Amino acid sequence: MKKLLFLLLFLATATSVPAQVSKMLGQWNTFDDKTGDMRSTIRIYEERGSYQAVVVTLYEKDDNGKYKVMTPPYPKEYEGAIGTQVFSEMKVHGEHLKGKVFDPESQKTYYGKVTYHAKTDELILRGSLDKAGLLGRSQTWKRKK
Repeated sequence: MKKLLFLLLFLATATSVPAQVSKMLGQWNTFDDKTGDMRSTIRIYEERGSYQAVVVTLYEKDDNGKYKVMTPPYPKEYEGAIGTQVFSEMKVHGEHLKGKVFDPESQKTYYGKVTYHAKTDELILRGSLDKAGLLGRSQTWKRKK
């Protein structure tokens, strides 16, 4: 009986982790750390056992302060941003994804960890210089509606 109970508990735990990670798939809006302005939409998808994220849309504010999709020709600082791979080689580690994160602004690659928060339906992306995540910064992404 104890073995059966353990097996059922193990299976319930094992199947809930992929379900949590699967909620990370889809499109997410990113925001400027300083101004809070919406900057882009990122699409997260799974490919051959790893998770990828690419920039699919850029935003700018119009004269009325409303967000609109940025269209070419892009300002110099945004040239080549569409299609940029923001993270790659992300693998499931418990309820998180861990791998490499590319910061398009600094043009640098960091260690990354992605966590999904079910209560707020938000992702927390932590980019850091060290694998432990101590030296870095976090960014909150909100699901695109």
